[in-house]
Amino acid sequence: MLDEVTFVIRLLSDNWATASSSDGSGNNGFGDPTPGLAQHRVTPEFVDVRSIEPGKGRRFDADQNAVIVVFEDSASLTLPTIDWAVRNEDYTFTLHLRVLHQKDWTSLTYSRDRLQSLYQIARYILEKKGLRPKVYDDSNNVEGDAELIQITGRSEANDRGKRLLGYKMSVTMKRFGRTTVS
Repeated sequence: MLDEVTFVIRLLSDNWATASSSDGSGNNGFGDPTPGLAQHRVTPEFVDVRSIEPGKGRRFDADQNAVIVVFEDSASLTLPTIDWAVRNEDYTFTLHLRVLHQKDWTSLTYSRDRLQSLYQIARYILEKKGLRPKVYDDSNNVEGDAELIQITGRSEANDRGKRLLGYKMSVTMKRFGRTTVS
């Protein structure tokens, strides 16, 4: 079973290529118009802030690629039955979408367009997979699941001095009726 942050990262990364690809008719594998601008459909680097792997977590070189940093803000558990046989779980996450504007990019709006594309693709995945999302292993077995995942807000997170553009997305995940250990 995956932990919650890994679940969110895998949900995004496993579905990113399908959500951002086009078959030429403007549709992706979900049967909907492809989100994001074509020249900005890059696969970002997904970062778990808990990582102790060198080059991941504390500092990350955003020169090469766009970055989505995921961390858990809070978790709460409720026991809705009198015998405490099951529990409901609520998790909140922050997803930082980051793009570093390169000096050699000819257009001043290139990084802004790339950030907007990242947001559109991430939002698209979370909305399409929002009801009963699942993450599968290589053998197509379910590794993790939830009942609901949804975006609850977005705010700007820019640092003009460092030429770093970003959004902070608030995401909530709910799991219902999980059996407790007796």
